[in-house]
Amino acid sequence: MTAPAPDSRRDPTGADVAPTEPEAGAKRAAIEAEQAHLDRVHDRVEHLRRRADERAAQAAADHSGSTFQARFERDVTAHHHASRAARYTFGDVESLAFGRLDLVDGDHLHVGRVSVVDDRGDVLLVDWRAPASAAFYQATPASPMDVVRRRTLVTRGRDLRDLDDELLDADAAERLGLGSVTGQGALLAALSRTRTAHMRDIVATIQADQDRIIRSPATGTLVVTGGPGTGKTVVALHRVAYLLYGDRDRFEGRGILVVGPSRAFTEYTARVLPSLGEDRAVQRSLDGFAPRGLRVTGWDEPDVAAVKGDLAMAELCRRAVAAAVPPLPPTTRVSFDGSTAQVDARSLAQIRRRLLGRTSADRAQSTYHARAGAADDALRAALWKAWRSARRASGGRPPEERSGTGFDQALDDSAQVTMLRRCFWPVLDATGVLEAVATGRVDLDRLADGLLDAGQRRLLRDAWAAADGWTVDDVALLDEVRAVLGTVPAPTSDRPRESDPGLRVTGDVPDAEVLYADVEDDDYRDFAHVVVDEAQDLTPMQWRMVARRGPYASWTVVGDLAQRSRVAEPRDWDAVARLIGRRQVAVQGLTVNYRTPVEIVEVARAVLAAAGYDPDAVPQAVRESGRRPVLYRTQDLPTTAVRAAVDAAERADGTVVLIAPPEMLADLEARVDRLVAGAEVRDRLRVHDARTVKGLEFDDVVVVAPDRIAAASAVGLHQLYVAVTRATRSLAVVADPDAHVPGEEHLTRA
Repeated sequence: MTAPAPDSRRDPTGADVAPTEPEAGAKRAAIEAEQAHLDRVHDRVEHLRRRADERAAQAAADHSGSTFQARFERDVTAHHHASRAARYTFGDVESLAFGRLDLVDGDHLHVGRVSVVDDRGDVLLVDWRAPASAAFYQATPASPMDVVRRRTLVTRGRDLRDLDDELLDADAAERLGLGSVTGQGALLAALSRTRTAHMRDIVATIQADQDRIIRSPATGTLVVTGGPGTGKTVVALHRVAYLLYGDRDRFEGRGILVVGPSRAFTEYTARVLPSLGEDRAVQRSLDGFAPRGLRVTGWDEPDVAAVKGDLAMAELCRRAVAAAVPPLPPTTRVSFDGSTAQVDARSLAQIRRRLLGRTSADRAQSTYHARAGAADDALRAALWKAWRSARRASGGRPPEERSGTGFDQALDDSAQVTMLRRCFWPVLDATGVLEAVATGRVDLDRLADGLLDAGQRRLLRDAWAAADGWTVDDVALLDEVRAVLGTVPAPTSDRPRESDPGLRVTGDVPDAEVLYADVEDDDYRDFAHVVVDEAQDLTPMQWRMVARRGPYASWTVVGDLAQRSRVAEPRDWDAVARLIGRRQVAVQGLTVNYRTPVEIVEVARAVLAAAGYDPDAVPQAVRESGRRPVLYRTQDLPTTAVRAAVDAAERADGTVVLIAPPEMLADLEARVDRLVAGAEVRDRLRVHDARTVKGLEFDDVVVVAPDRIAAASAVGLHQLYVAVTRATRSLAVVADPDAHVPGEEHLTRA
């Protein structure tokens, strides 16, 4: 191979890409030809979407069949066409087609978001997830995979703006008469674009290392690691789309759950899957597992979160359910057939304690509410035994068997026994149970005996006493209590069934029209695949909460231990696998930073070194911004920070964020509202703490009081590392005059 010319370009891995010299007008002609093909694709997709919508509406409106079988077939047909229409609805996406492969046999194919075939059977577009499209992401000059030329289309909606060619097999290109028409590198063009409030998909610019992860089989647990900006999150979301494409019956039928650290994160990533034509995945933040309607505010401090997240809390929650039942009436009179027995609470309490000791969150048949029938049977048996003893004491001869005597009906008619039954095994809810512990109505010392030491109990009491609502860390405890309680048995209905003259298989219920699993339901527990992002921050209790949603699922776990926000276990991925019921994990790493410019990466290296990590663990950046990060020293942190953010917003389009300690957020928000005049600029400004911005990215970042962020907890430097790696364009740091700023040597003093 000849040495590259001095003006050759480099791909993100540093490999030289040979320059090309296109003939005059070749690029214009290529763009016109590709635009014509792009128009055909868009027209055909719009036709298919309209036809699917029409057929779904027709099926839903068809009331000609009155039998259960007819209704079932109608709903299946409507669902099929609605799903098909959804796959051809992409919302605000860059384009349906984004690439072309010219092959050694002279054939070519276009690559896009979905497969499109015209009425004659000609393939207009191949889905990016299809095996034939893999070469678009994986072919290299060293291994061309039968690809002669790879062309990337740079589009906006239906309009082709530019295209970029890469010749992978020069000899075959010469034989086929293929040239190269170059433009700005597609990847670098995508990286240089301003950010919005929502994450974009990367389907047109997936790199080979990312593609290998996306196409990995869904068996067991796959851990995707990598530092900031390596694309872990977006790769995991594209993997979801790939799995749905490859085995739709499995993954669409049972659903895919995507778990993110915060609502800001899930809102940011919410549009990626719909832009890829997939809407079956459920995206939920950690606080989204709270009982419906519950108010959840913020996180606990790391030391408190470590206690609430410890596995010992699982047993405490089980004990809390037992402690939450009300006291029994001191005595209960049971009268039947002329004899009366008085039953004291002590003997019944022993029976109830024995039953409560057998409750478990890990077996559906052993939950509190699942054992309600057994509890009622045990209570009736105890009352029958007491009545028989009273009958014998009065000289009577009691029957041996309770059945057929009318005793149970007498119990149901007794006001005292009704009150006893309500106290003996009442319906409980998770919020009420944990609230009883948090407010002290249930003795924490008794519950935590042998589980938590005195210091841990004190942390819990103080945190709950100072809280004005539930935290994200409380949600896992609420979910554990909810799992111990189980589902409240549905009341039996005496409603007569609808008459149905049609034939049906034995066991079919004529008025049941639920055809597919309701994966959005809070109690759904059978996802086929679970994705957990920012996984290094989940506590063991949060892992239990997520794991019970997919006991038979395959998993994609995404994280970076250097960005942890916690001080407790688990500390490695094998421990995570054990928490979700797996013995081992397959770990794949990403090492190229596509987000952060080289100038900011130097600051990140210094922060990571201060946190005790190898600074070489910071991923390699692929581009420079030409703008050195700036340091402001000032006694008026809020005003200086807001002005720096406004300057960044006015200098260029894009999103700007102020990242500060939690106690400064309200003041910064108020100053932004007061100092920013233009609505357009204000809409692009955000104010967050370091934990909330995890997984997000912004064009410009202003970090306020870095020393306070670093000193806030044992993982404060990890939080600062997260903060300084959010920017795609510029970084400013605002600090007190004498504050220590890690990485200051890489900052320009303003």
